[in-house]
Amino acid sequence: PVLAALQQGRREIYTLYVQEGLSPTKRKDKQAISSACRLAQDLDVEVKSVSKHELNLLTGDRPHQGLVVDASALHMETLSGLPLVEKGDAGEGSPIELLPVWVALDEVTDPQNLGAILRCAFFLGASGVVLSAKNSAPLSATVSKASAGAMETMTVHSTESMHKFLQSCSASGWQVVGADVTEGAVDCAQFKLTKPTVLVMGNEGYGLRTNCARACDQMIQIGSWAFGQNEAPDNKPGSVDSLNVSVATGIILHQILASRKFG
Repeated sequence: PVLAALQQGRREIYTLYVQEGLSPTKRKDKQAISSACRLAQDLDVEVKSVSKHELNLLTGDRPHQGLVVDASALHMETLSGLPLVEKGDAGEGSPIELLPVWVALDEVTDPQNLGAILRCAFFLGASGVVLSAKNSAPLSATVSKASAGAMETMTVHSTESMHKFLQSCSASGWQVVGADVTEGAVDCAQFKLTKPTVLVMGNEGYGLRTNCARACDQMIQIGSWAFGQNEAPDNKPGSVDSLNVSVATGIILHQILASRKFG
């Protein structure tokens, strides 16, 4: 994420801290480290050589790989809805491979989960990501690290009222699809993309809030092949009956976007 932050130019960069004795030639990521140092110099950013202990203090003992950058914060862009869906221009009746797919996160609070979701969304080609303005993880250094730099590259949006945002999208012709293990939910493997779509993922603990679930046009879920399709384990000790929200987002988003590519 340090190299991505320097490359993208979306932050004001104050200082690049480099671990003393760091030898890029002995590391697998030597090219990224060398590029970061060279780019910082080109941008007239102060480069300081410090001890590993000092880097640990700067990062709160979080992993840093020998590079830390002091920079201004990134902020989310406010969004109240998505454009009206019309025929053509990636709207109704457009070729399936052009149909946009957004990810809406209803109160995802864990920074590791948010970072992993941003990484998946960027890698798989989602059109955008929107978060609840309240009760969501902020765009922190932890999120950037977990996103492998995707947070530095893509614009992340927020909305003041998620259920109103989803209602607005639905009224504008978007298909709003919620991920939830509920009666009537379709297995994501059977889902077919037919129009611009918003995939809604819920909180790590309680899932989708009721008002957000009501704003969805359809529910989808991931079938567990370990216990039978769409069948939960029978309260077996130590059994795993659900997936982490970032893992679930990656699986469902891949399935939806695969249907866009392969039909």
